[in-house]
Amino acid sequence: MHRRTVLKAMAAGIAVATAGVSRAADGAFPAKPMRLIVPYPPGGVTDVAGRLAGEILSRKFGQPVVVENRPGANGMIGSQQVATAPADGYTLLLNGLGGMVLPMATVTGLPLDMSRAFTPIGQMAEFINVLIVRADSPVRSVDDLIAAARARNKDGLNYGSNGVGTSVHLTTAFFAQRTGTNLLHVPYKGSGEMLVDVVNGNLDFSFSNLPPVMGLVRKGAIRAIAVTSSYRSKQLPDVPTMAEQGVADFDVTSWLGLYGPAGLPAGLVSKLSAALQEGMAQPQAVETLSAAGFEPRPSGADAFAELNRAELARWKQVATRANISLKFGA
Repeated sequence: MHRRTVLKAMAAGIAVATAGVSRAADGAFPAKPMRLIVPYPPGGVTDVAGRLAGEILSRKFGQPVVVENRPGANGMIGSQQVATAPADGYTLLLNGLGGMVLPMATVTGLPLDMSRAFTPIGQMAEFINVLIVRADSPVRSVDDLIAAARARNKDGLNYGSNGVGTSVHLTTAFFAQRTGTNLLHVPYKGSGEMLVDVVNGNLDFSFSNLPPVMGLVRKGAIRAIAVTSSYRSKQLPDVPTMAEQGVADFDVTSWLGLYGPAGLPAGLVSKLSAALQEGMAQPQAVETLSAAGFEPRPSGADAFAELNRAELARWKQVATRANISLKFGA
């Protein structure tokens, strides 16, 4: 046989074999246990969502999904493990606004470009922020709060957050920009200490993620003035939205979803995204997330990617206007 003919035959054979292996590998996925990295400590609300995601994927694919908590550096340590993993679908990340978007908007010197290092697979849920004051505060509405802040002139009211650049800090900066008020930021190392000072009246007000304050609001230890979403919360249905109280276009939520490393093949993205959405439609998943303070909000990969892009643009603008900037590791 002519040499050129032999080479063509070999190339054709290799192409057919390779295509067959590729189809077999894709059809067999997953053929071994998977890892789901949660870059925060166990026991928190992010961990609840991560373990639910692990259960959903394990039931769908018939393989164990090992959920690993890898906290540190505000989620960066766990995120880096996924960013440097092979893009084969066996190492995934559970993260969201606080770990994927806000650092890009507020922190310089990050070791990762979060917008390029990951492939969005699908959103799972979101939780809202709540505007709270001490139980006996004379402030009973958003209008009351704005009036009180303006009466203080340049001093403004003081508010707490669970750290510089967090969703609570950025939510309050957004509120100040939308209402033209001066507000004094008091950052804490976590939400626990901050909430104690709201209860004791050492802070005039604060925004807070919903899950940590649901019990305090229901017990009457603090008063919820407004929720930051465009809809009322199922957990606090009597608390009106910011928009209902005159602050137009105020729709702020913190959200979570599933990511893979950059370059994850489209076929695997579709497969994982469909499995996640299917699992999220089950009543048990809805009940688990609602009990933890989440609003289930499943979406596909394209919609989730667009959410990441839009939120990064919005919060970069808010942070720039508020001069919120910090150096990674400082």
